[in-house]
Amino acid sequence: MNRSISKYVAMLFLVALPFVAPTRVDAQNNLPQVPYIDINASAQRKVTPDEIYLVITIKESDYKGKKSLQQMQQTMVDVLKKDGVNIDEQLTVLTMGSSVKLKAFSSKIKSLTTAQYQLKLGSAEDMQTVIADLEKKEISNIVLIETKYSKMKELESELGVEAVKNAQQKARLLATAIGQEAGKAIYINTWGMNSTAPARNLRASKMAVVEDAAVGLVDTPSTLSIAETEYTVTVNVRFELK
Repeated sequence: MNRSISKYVAMLFLVALPFVAPTRVDAQNNLPQVPYIDINASAQRKVTPDEIYLVITIKESDYKGKKSLQQMQQTMVDVLKKDGVNIDEQLTVLTMGSSVKLKAFSSKIKSLTTAQYQLKLGSAEDMQTVIADLEKKEISNIVLIETKYSKMKELESELGVEAVKNAQQKARLLATAIGQEAGKAIYINTWGMNSTAPARNLRASKMAVVEDAAVGLVDTPSTLSIAETEYTVTVNVRFELK
């Protein structure tokens, strides 16, 4: 191809350019700018926590020298074994310590020893049994500190799918109202999972309910049960309008 022909082809290409319609783009989301409908939707489910965490504190000072920490620790272990607790897997030593206190007007020094243990249980029934049996053995400094649901990842995935389906159903309904159809999804954003539970906790020493944002409890005269926690996943989905 000689120089004159190349120049002629280049001129034709430049003349043709203005007739090529550029693709319009949504600058914010880098998406083609087409008619669409934005839908916010959510899915909820209530579940009962299946991991319950108690903290048990044993202080020699509570027994006024009549029982040692070692004796009470063994008593605790015996009770838990009787109640079906796997000591190796469910009981953890949190802290152990001692302090020295000088009695007023006396040269005698008394050593005070304490220990804290974390106990993991699987149900409110197990919790109530353990608390009652430990209290019979004068181990009553027990606090419920946390509850969890063990299948959180699976739950979040299931709720996410339900929320997207809810968004699609809502989009179709609204589009039909204006004589159009909701087509394929061109944008999906998950807002994450939130939970809502009654703000309560238990101090087992008096079987009393006190405020605590981390744990939910239902207290009745004869039983204690863990309150259900409601989890919610919210999504924002953009559907193309036809």
